[in-house]
Amino acid sequence: MKRTLLLALAALLAIAGLAAPAYAKAKQAAAPQPKVTAVKVLEFGVYTSTVEKRENSPTIADGIKDRAKDFKLVRKSTLVDASLGIGIGMKYVLRGTPKGAAVNIDVVVRHPRMVNPDTGEAMTESSASFERVIGTPEYAVWSFDTPEGLVPGEYVIELALEGKVLASKVFRVKVRE
Repeated sequence: MKRTLLLALAALLAIAGLAAPAYAKAKQAAAPQPKVTAVKVLEFGVYTSTVEKRENSPTIADGIKDRAKDFKLVRKSTLVDASLGIGIGMKYVLRGTPKGAAVNIDVVVRHPRMVNPDTGEAMTESSASFERVIGTPEYAVWSFDTPEGLVPGEYVIELALEGKVLASKVFRVKVRE
């Protein structure tokens, strides 16, 4: 009898062990997927920031993808005198559900012709994907990091999700001689 109870208990534990992953999977599948409904631009203009991490990127014309922090709006304007160390862009917040959920946003910059120093490819569009959080203020900034990247002309910064543009800002850039 004691052995039968132990076997029954072992069987129940085995079933529970098998059922737990299935239950967790079903619960995860039932959880709502993050949905971005809009982007609210909070500010835009000329920024300075501190680079946390810098890596080479074949999808960015100057070859550099920065992860930065401590963004400071220097001047609100879409007319910019560019120089090394400054950036242009916007502070924004993603609207949607659930608040606090992470989504991947593409930052696309349409710009004058530049040549990526690593690939040798001439480019008029750069893009990078960043994980962002719904309801949390974020930044999309194009920084002027190299002398070769100081190119005058029109720069359009777009925020896109799954190919759909959610927000954009146009900047006219001059370069000091």
